[in-house]
Amino acid sequence: MTEAELRNLLARTEDEAIECKPKLLRRHEIAEYAVGIGNAGGGWLIMGVSDRIPRRVLPLEIPSFTELTRIQESVADAAQIHIKIDIVPTQDGSVLVVRVPSRPRGMLFHTRDGKYLIRLGEGLRGMTVPEIDAIRQEAGMELTSQLVPGRLSGLLSLAAMEEMRHLMEEAGTSSDLIQLPDMDLLRSLGLLSGDGNLLIAGLLLVGKQEAIRAHAPNAQWQFRRMKSDTEYDQAEEGFDSVVIALKRLRDLVAANNPIVTIPGWLVHPEFPRYPTLALRELAVNALVHRDYTVPGAVSLKLYPDRLELSNPGGFVGGVTPQNILHHPSSPRYPTLFQALARIRLANAANLGVPRVYRELLSEGKEPPIYWSSSHAIRVTIKGQEARREFLELVYRYPGLDVDHMLVLHYLTRHREITARIAAEICQRSVEMAREILGQLVTQRGLLEPGGGSGRGRYYRLSRAAYEVLIGTLDYHVDRRLTAENAKARVLAALADRTLTNADIREITQLSRYQTVRLMASLREEGLVEIYGFRRGARWHLCEKT
Repeated sequence: MTEAELRNLLARTEDEAIECKPKLLRRHEIAEYAVGIGNAGGGWLIMGVSDRIPRRVLPLEIPSFTELTRIQESVADAAQIHIKIDIVPTQDGSVLVVRVPSRPRGMLFHTRDGKYLIRLGEGLRGMTVPEIDAIRQEAGMELTSQLVPGRLSGLLSLAAMEEMRHLMEEAGTSSDLIQLPDMDLLRSLGLLSGDGNLLIAGLLLVGKQEAIRAHAPNAQWQFRRMKSDTEYDQAEEGFDSVVIALKRLRDLVAANNPIVTIPGWLVHPEFPRYPTLALRELAVNALVHRDYTVPGAVSLKLYPDRLELSNPGGFVGGVTPQNILHHPSSPRYPTLFQALARIRLANAANLGVPRVYRELLSEGKEPPIYWSSSHAIRVTIKGQEARREFLELVYRYPGLDVDHMLVLHYLTRHREITARIAAEICQRSVEMAREILGQLVTQRGLLEPGGGSGRGRYYRLSRAAYEVLIGTLDYHVDRRLTAENAKARVLAALADRTLTNADIREITQLSRYQTVRLMASLREEGLVEIYGFRRGARWHLCEKT
C-alpha cells in the first residue's frame, strides 16, 4: 500500500470495513477484529493513527519481520484467517495496515474460543442466531435442512418414533401434537420437505441406525464407566438417532446412579447423585449442538467421583463458559433445534442450562463446570449427595432463583461475598449482582451487609440462613470471634448515636438474653453506660471510649 492509498482510507468515515487504532493491538485483539471485519465483507485494520477525523499519524515502533510473521500465524491459528500486513512509511512516521479478506460465501469466521463477531458501524459485536443461519443458508450450509435420498419407510425407525412420543409426554408437550399420526407429526415438526421427503434433521432425530451410518456417519455416541483417568470397566457405543442415544445414555447412567433417601423429608424423599432432569438437558444439548460435519462422538464418561459429557465442535454465536448461564441459545443447526424446541426438549430462550444449574443447586450440589475449545465442549458434574439443609432452605423460601442459590451456595464455602465475586459466579454485571445481593438482604432476609458502603462492602449469611445451613458450612464460625464482632458493631453504632436494646438486637441479630449478656460485658469493661429506665433506657459510649 502506498502513502496516497493510506491517506484516502484515513479520509473515510470509520465503518464496517475500516478500524483505526492509535496503538499496536495484542495478537488476540487483532484476531477478533479480523473475524469481525471479515464477516462484514473484509477491510482494513489500521494501527498507528488517531481514530477521529481528521486523523493524524501516531508513529508506531514497528515490529520486526519475525514478530509480524508471528502475528500472521497467530491470527491464522486463532481464527483461520490469512491476513496481509503492510508497513506504510509516511512523512510523520510508519503505520501498520492489516488487510482482512472477506469470508467465503456460506461460511463464517470465528475465534478459537467460539466467538462469531461482526463489525456494525464502528462497533464489534457477537452475531445473532438468525444472522449465522442466514449466512450458512447462502451456500446451503445448514446440514440438517438438506434432503435424505431414499424412501421414507427405509429411513424411519418405528422404535425411535415411539421413544420420541415418550419423551414428548415427559417434557409436557401438547397431547394434540403427541397423538398425531407419524407423517403429520414429522411434518408439524418441520422434518419433512414440501413433497414429503425426510430431512437430515428428521434422520438424526428418528432415523434407522443403518440410514444414519450412510447419510450422517459422524452421528456417534459412546459411554465409558471409568475406574480411573485411564482405565474403564464398561464400554458401549452406537450410531443411533438422538432419541435412542438419549435413552441409552440415561439408562447407562441410571444403572450407576445411587439414590439417597432423606428420612422424614416430605417433598422429594429420593435424590439420585446425578439429577435426572439435569442429565437429560445436558445430554440433549450435547447431541443437538455437536458438529456433525467432523468425526468424533458424543462421549459420556462416568468416573467414581464425577460425570463428564463432551461433544465435538466448540460454542457458536458468542457463547462461552463464562456467559453460558444467561446467553441466548445459539443452535448450530436451526432445523434440528427447532424440531426439538417444538417438542420441548430444547428451548430457544436458553432455559436448559439454567435448569441444570437449578437442579443441582437446589439440592446443595456444586454447579456444572463448562470447558470449551474451538474443537470440543466438555461439561463436568461432581458426584455428590443431596444436602438436607439446603433443601430445607429452598423449601422455606420458595421463589429463589438460580442467581440467589449461586450466592447462597458460595457462602456455604466462604464467610463473605462481594458484588464483584457475585457478578463472576452469577455471570452478571456488577450492577446486577448488587441488586441480587440486595434482594437477599431486604426481600429474603438471608444475607446481611457489612463493611460500610462502597468497595469495602461485603455480605454474609444472616442468622436465619446460618441456622438452617449450619450443617452444610465448610468453615467453622468461632464463637469468641462472633462475640467480638458483635461488640465492634455495637461500639461503632454508638459512636454515631445512642441505642436501645431493640436497636442492638437488630444490629447484632442476637436474642434478648444474648443482648443482655453482651451489654453487661461492655459495661463491665467500662466502655458503655445506660441512662433511663425500661423502654426509655438508652445506651451511650463512656467518655473515655
